[in-house]
Parts: sequence; structure tokens; C-alpha cells
Amino acid sequence: ETRVYVRKHVDFPRTPSANDNQYCNLMMQRRRMASRGNCKTINTFVHTAPGNLIPVCTNQPDRALRTTGQRFPVTVCKLISSKPNCTYRGNRYNHRVQVGCLGGRPVHLTHATSLTYK
Repeated sequence: ETRVYVRKHVDFPRTPSANDNQYCNLMMQRRRMASRGNCKTINTFVHTAPGNLIPVCTNQPDRALRTTGQRFPVTVCKLISSKPNCTYRGNRYNHRVQVGCLGGRPVHLTHATSLTYK
């Protein structure tokens, strides 16, 4: 499950692209989340080494949702059209990341936010 999480949500170092929209169109296809007729609506890529997200899940119960104290560079890709191909708009942020934990490791990214969670 960690491998799937990394494939869907971690891109470090960030894949070079001309702009954020092109980045999203490329990465959503490359990571198998956008194919004709099957377009994921929204996805966040975190631009840090996968190991940097593990501490947030250390000693946490399974299925716990935890938010990082540290902000990470992220790109949020939102679907703007699904015909004829999946087309995305990308935006970059520095956000905290909320992950779902299993076995002490992140296995799901719920969202990224600029808000502080207590």
C-alpha cells in the first residue's frame, strides 16, 4: 500500500515541466490516474522524499489521520475536462499534508492545506 501511495502522491525531485498545467497532465497520465474515460478528479503530489512523511505516522493507530507540522511543496491537480482526454489545471503551494496511516506508515493522502490543525 505504501508503494501505491508513493506512486500516486510523491514526486521528488519534482518532474520538470514548462508550467503547472503541463506538469499535471503529464504526471496524472504517467502515474496511471488519467486515461481516456477514467480521469481522477483531483490529486496532490508532494515534492519531498517519501521518508520525510513517515514520522507523522510513527506510533499512530491504523487508519489514523495525521497532519504534518511541517509544510511541504505540493502541486494540486484538478480535472477541468475529461473529453477527449483528461485535462488538468495545476497549482503549487507550500502546505501541511494530511495522511492516513497503516502499520506506522502513510498509505493515503487525504489533502494538503495551509491551515493549522490541533
